[in-house]
Amino acid sequence: MKKICCVAHHHYDAHPHMRRDLETLVENGYSVDVVCLRKKGQKYRETINSVNVYRIPVRHHRGGIIRYLMEYAMAFILFSITVSFLHLQKRYSAIEVDNMPDYLAFTGLVPKFFGARVVLYIFDNVPEYFAFKHGIDEKHPVTRAWRFIEGISASFSDHVIVTQSAAKETLQRHGVPGSKITVVLNTPKEGIFYQIEVRDSTNNNERFVIMTHGVILHSYGNQTIIQAIPILMERIPELEVRIVGSGEYLDELKRLTQDLRVEEYVVFPGRVSHSEIPGMISEAAIGIVPKLVDLMLPVKLMEYVGMGKPVIASAQPTMKAYFDDSSIMFFEPGNEKDLARCVLEIYSNPSKGHSMAYCASKQFEKYKWEVVKYDYLGVYEKLVFG
Repeated sequence: MKKICCVAHHHYDAHPHMRRDLETLVENGYSVDVVCLRKKGQKYRETINSVNVYRIPVRHHRGGIIRYLMEYAMAFILFSITVSFLHLQKRYSAIEVDNMPDYLAFTGLVPKFFGARVVLYIFDNVPEYFAFKHGIDEKHPVTRAWRFIEGISASFSDHVIVTQSAAKETLQRHGVPGSKITVVLNTPKEGIFYQIEVRDSTNNNERFVIMTHGVILHSYGNQTIIQAIPILMERIPELEVRIVGSGEYLDELKRLTQDLRVEEYVVFPGRVSHSEIPGMISEAAIGIVPKLVDLMLPVKLMEYVGMGKPVIASAQPTMKAYFDDSSIMFFEPGNEKDLARCVLEIYSNPSKGHSMAYCASKQFEKYKWEVVKYDYLGVYEKLVFG
C-alpha cells in the first residue's frame, strides 16, 4: 500500500478541504497520515475516518510579527522532526505540504532524500495575499522576499497543486513551469451540501436571511455587507444578516454594526461545526461572497451553488472565470451600494434568483468533487505509480 503524509500549519478537524482530500486518498487505496497543529485538549495522536492524525504542541495565535516568527519557526522544527521520524518508520511515497507558509515544503527534506516525492499544495498565493493585506506593491522588498520563498519552495517540490487557473497563471509568471502545476478546484465533497432538504428560505419565520460564512478577515469583505444594511433595512424590514464564523476581524465587524446602529439586523453565530453549515444555508435566501482580493475561488461559493441558492459575489476575475452573469450576480468589490442593489433586485424579483440558481447548478456539474477529485488523484498516480 502506498503511503502519503500531509503537513499543514492548520488544525486538521477544522479544515474540510484537507479532510476531503485525504479521505479521498484513503478511499482510493492509500495509507494516509497528517501532521498538524494541536488545540488545547486535543489528543496528540488519533485516527479520524482512517486518516492517522499526529499533532505537534504548537498553537496558532494571531499577533505581531515576533509572535508569528516564533510560532512558525517552532512549527517548522517540530514538523520536520516528526515527518522525518515517521518516514524512517513508514517510508512514505509522497509528502504533501499545504501552505501557508510555502517554505513548509522543506519539512519533506529527509523523506525526499530517501526517495519520497514532495507535493506543495498552494491554497493562497502568499506574495499577492501579503501585498494586499499590508497595502504594498509587488516591488516591495517583503513581497519580493515572499516570492523568492515561493520560488525555491516550488523548485524543491516535485509538483505543485493550486486551486484555480488564475493561481496557476500567477505561478507561471513567477517562473514555475506550467507542466509542474495542476489545478484542483476547491469544491465541497458530495454528501453534505447536496443531499439535504432545502427549505423555503423566502418564508423563514418571516425573515429574509442573507448569509456568508467562513474565516472572518478584512480581505474577505464582510464589512461591505454590514455597510449595505442602512440601504437595505428600509426596503427589507424583515432583513436578517448572518455572518457565520470567527477570525481576527470579528470584533471590528461587531464595532461596525454598533457604529451604524444596525445590531438588530445582524447575527454573529460564531464558529460552528462544518456539519451545521448546510442547515444554515438552507435557511438563507441569498449567499454572499464579498471578497476584496482575487486569486481564490471560495469554497463557500460552491456550497451555496451546490445547495441551489442564488449567489451575490464580488466581481473578481477568478470567480467570473468559472461562473457567468447568468448564474451569479456580481457587484463591485467593496461597494456597499452595488451590493445593496443586487440584494434588492433578487428580493423584489424572486424568480430571477431561482433562474440564477438553476443556471449556476448547471455550470456547477463539471466542478463537483466527484469530477474534480480525479485531477487530485492524478497527481499521485503520476508521482507514485508513474
